[in-house]
Amino acid sequence: MATQTVLLWLAGWGMSNDLWHPIQARFPTCHHVTPDFTRATHPKDFMAVIEKEARAVGHGRLFVIGWSMGGMLAQRLAASVPIHGMVLISTGSRFVRPKEERSKGWPKASLLRMERGLIENRERVWGDFFESIATEKERGEQKDAFLASRVNEWSTEALLAGLAYLREEDCGQLCGSLDVPVTIIHGKNDTIWPFAAGAELAEGQPQAELVPIEDCGHAPPVFYPEIVTLAVQRMVESDGEGKA
Repeated sequence: MATQTVLLWLAGWGMSNDLWHPIQARFPTCHHVTPDFTRATHPKDFMAVIEKEARAVGHGRLFVIGWSMGGMLAQRLAASVPIHGMVLISTGSRFVRPKEERSKGWPKASLLRMERGLIENRERVWGDFFESIATEKERGEQKDAFLASRVNEWSTEALLAGLAYLREEDCGQLCGSLDVPVTIIHGKNDTIWPFAAGAELAEGQPQAELVPIEDCGHAPPVFYPEIVTLAVQRMVESDGEGKA
């Protein structure tokens, strides 16, 4: 009997798990695990729920798909739990960067301003962030699922915990030790997490393939689901246990 294939889907900050559904539907024989981040209250809560879900998989072949913040969580998970491969989307080894590395991330002060802003005016802060996720071309496509996700399901405490995680996490020291197949998908026009961060991440991974997407912002799962689907399919099939 073939070992069950398990796909663990880790969303980005503030993102709805519903945005994964069109891609998940392409893998009907796989077991899908989608942790709920919407009620987190502390940065450690994200890894706690992920590790609990991952260990419940048992002996299944575990593949992790991580988007943005979820991509860093995936890297952290791979350091402690055996996985067969990762697809990392619009992410990097760390989000906060010093001035000389500003082309790869954000200054700490910007995240602190967002944290204060969430407390004062959550709708404005989320709206500004949401508008910057897509390129002008992508916004013109009016994807229904993406537009629906503007109504944020995360609690304010969860959003604050996510910003704190992004502010504190640094997976840079993990890169060389994560000896698993990794596909890194990154939009060339990503203004949230610049493409240079994805390229740097690919350079530091022993088994990494970088998939750049022209005219793409921070949401490849929404606007280029076929690229994410193909990356997951190839990852699963190359592992030697048959089709997904």
